[in-house]
Amino acid sequence: MNAKKTAKLKARSNQLARRGQAMVEYSLVSHFLLVGGALAMMPVMSKLYGAFSQFYAGVFFILNNGAI
Repeated sequence: MNAKKTAKLKARSNQLARRGQAMVEYSLVSHFLLVGGALAMMPVMSKLYGAFSQFYAGVFFILNNGAI
């Protein structure tokens, strides 16, 4: 191989390595935000599930009593 081809291949390899590093960093940040957000929402989600449960219990109470 001549020096020009070697330099071109090396530059291309460096460019791909930088792109791969950016993709890994983006992936890690995205996963940390997703997992952190899910963990932060746990107390809120339990309250939401309790509210939905109470709402549906009220709906079934009305239906079972023949009010509709």
